[in-house]
Amino acid sequence: MRPKEKLNKEIPGGYMLALGAVLAALFLFADREIAARIKIIQADIRLMESAVEASGASLEELRVLRDLKSRDAVKYKEALKGVAKSRKGAYDAGFSLQEEKRLLEKQLEIMTTYLAINEETGHISLMRGDHSLKDFPFSYSPLRLFGNGTKRMPFSARVVSKERFAQPERGKVEESNGRLTWSPPQVGKDPRSGGLGEFVIFTDSPLVVHGPPLKKEMHEAYPHICAGVTAYTAKKIFESAFIGAKILYQPSVKTAPATQKTTFTKK
Repeated sequence: MRPKEKLNKEIPGGYMLALGAVLAALFLFADREIAARIKIIQADIRLMESAVEASGASLEELRVLRDLKSRDAVKYKEALKGVAKSRKGAYDAGFSLQEEKRLLEKQLEIMTTYLAINEETGHISLMRGDHSLKDFPFSYSPLRLFGNGTKRMPFSARVVSKERFAQPERGKVEESNGRLTWSPPQVGKDPRSGGLGEFVIFTDSPLVVHGPPLKKEMHEAYPHICAGVTAYTAKKIFESAFIGAKILYQPSVKTAPATQKTTFTKK
């Protein structure tokens, strides 16, 4: 017996129809469900495609922004380098200006600092402009002339040399057979420097400012004009006075030289 005939014999035809109807209904329901699912998936796919397109556009925009940021970063670095160089230049210029200012202030201090010797008061004053910075007393008032010197103290003189230890044997320039011979002054702590002591200031006048001499005989034999200052005064004047500083001398009334009167006639 064939399987179909055997199946028809075992299952009645009505059941077969009912089973076929149920299967057809199941297939129809599954087809509709699958179609609905496919529509949902297709909608999701379209959304994903639009999202991908939007993401692609955003990605491209982000790439453009990244390139712009990279170029801006390079320009910013170059600008920072320029700012750093400018700041360094400004700092160097400011430092140079400060150094120049200090030099100018020092030059102004040198130009405006001078010594004033007043025999009436018996003081040597360290002056800056019209103001006295420090007054130092001296013993010989009026100033005393030592040695065989005959020159008088001028009203104005200048400092030409400063030596910690000096001696009366000064430098000499001699000409012999058309050749100049220079004998420099002997400096340093030497037995012969006892005539002028320490902190010696030479001027373009007979005046020599120095500390107490160690050898009075040598000091009195050296032709010069002396004020007779203490070791402290000699040191302070030595430290404060500059080479080239002016010295103004105001003699007392008794020792002041006679002034020459000048008369003017009308033409």
